[in-house]
Amino acid sequence: MPLHVVIADGHSATRLGLKYMICEWMPESQIYYAKDMPELTALLNAVSPDVIILDVNLLRGNRFQVVKQLKMKRPYTRVLIFSADDEKLYALRYINAGADGYLQKDGDEEDFREAMDTVCKGRKYLSSEMRDYLLDHRSGTVEQLENPLAKLSDRETEVCQLLIAGKGVSEIANELNLHTSTVGTYKSNIYAKLAVQNVSELIAKATMSAVEKK
Repeated sequence: MPLHVVIADGHSATRLGLKYMICEWMPESQIYYAKDMPELTALLNAVSPDVIILDVNLLRGNRFQVVKQLKMKRPYTRVLIFSADDEKLYALRYINAGADGYLQKDGDEEDFREAMDTVCKGRKYLSSEMRDYLLDHRSGTVEQLENPLAKLSDRETEVCQLLIAGKGVSEIANELNLHTSTVGTYKSNIYAKLAVQNVSELIAKATMSAVEKK
């Protein structure tokens, strides 16, 4: 069945590649593009797509909150998160925020088709590897996953990502619309939970986690 799909990704090659796969699979589908959040917001004011394929890099700091807002704005539109981030660390966070699926960018065409087919049928999509992982961790809670960054709350995770990106407390406060003192508290909590003392150690901890993932 033809779909109305918004591909929200900052890279033109990715947008074109996804469009090719969708149109090869469902030739009469209508594809819309958004390269940033303003374009996505404008599109959703004009159309009501069946699916949004959403690159999380467009979301900047307020990633989980933006997903919640998208689902509030278009509750019947499926949101498929498209990300290069660690699935074990982030997938459940986005699902809990309201996303309908989480697909890693290093997947193949079959993974993409399965993800699209699953969310279009009204079910939640996680990769088979992630489902197996959750079965091995019966409680299924983010806090119990092995990656040390999983100790962080959603907001701490957002602040952590921005710290790793080299942003200072004032910049983070402005981006997340928080007081600098609040960001300072989050920063202190992050350092305590991860047993680090500065940004260099934080980056090293995050890098180590990414390497261990592989």
